Amino acid sequence: MSPTQRPSTIAGLRRAVNPAPATTEAVPPVTDVPQRPRPEKPVRFTLDLDRARHKFLKNYATEIEARGASEIMRAMLDELRDDPELAARVRARVWQHGTKS
Repeated sequence: MSPTQRPSTIAGLRRAVNPAPATTEAVPPVTDVPQRPRPEKPVRFTLDLDRARHKFLKNYATEIEARGASEIMRAMLDELRDDPELAARVRARVWQHGTKS
């Protein structure tokens, strides 16, 4: 044995002299372990904005120390979903005025 392969402990020496016997039994697959669910893959949505809206959104995100404009948009969508009065105002604005991108 070369110095780099020399076992440095008694246990290492025993393993080198008497290696563990090879097993021929197949190990059964583990099926009872619950799998951690994968997080849902997000769906990309692209929104075209005029320069004034884009500047407002970026400045607002910076002002409130959000991680980015996407975080603001997600919060706004949650509010729209959860607030019927807001949803009615947005619907009226879209029907009457449009959004004029």
